[in-house]
Amino acid sequence: MTSEKVKYGLENRELKLSFWEKVQHYGIVGFCFIMPATLTFMHLKDYFENSPKPIKSGETWFLIIPTLLGILFFYLQKNRLKFKEVNTNLNKSQLKKIIDKVAEELEWHIYISNSKAIVAKTHPGFSSGSWGEQITILFDNKKVLVNSVCDLDKKSSL
Repeated sequence: MTSEKVKYGLENRELKLSFWEKVQHYGIVGFCFIMPATLTFMHLKDYFENSPKPIKSGETWFLIIPTLLGILFFYLQKNRLKFKEVNTNLNKSQLKKIIDKVAEELEWHIYISNSKAIVAKTHPGFSSGSWGEQITILFDNKKVLVNSVCDLDKKSSL
């Protein structure tokens, strides 16, 4: 985790994603908009070729439902990037001991551990229903910021 991402997280209380991490994280949103975008493109193409066809009643469902689902998934995925804030009186060494114990119990694999942040990932089995999680912990004076999202290096799951 770069110092820029840590700074952004502390200032905005939200996990900062790179371009490809955004593509991965918001992939379900893009998937929801494929059908409405295709239908819209087809009708616009016909309109500009001076052969417009009326929108059929069945097509409106393929425009409305996926669009509403896409908007819903966008807000869900956006909300998942927010950190949960925990106030504490413990110092960083005490917090790290606790985090190490939790990581061991929950089988987290710690990838980054420094004075500002800890990033850990899970590697569950095939039958778990998840591709894995990325847990990000930031230290901010008397607060700890915690976030868990689907592993950004793997497929996103609902």
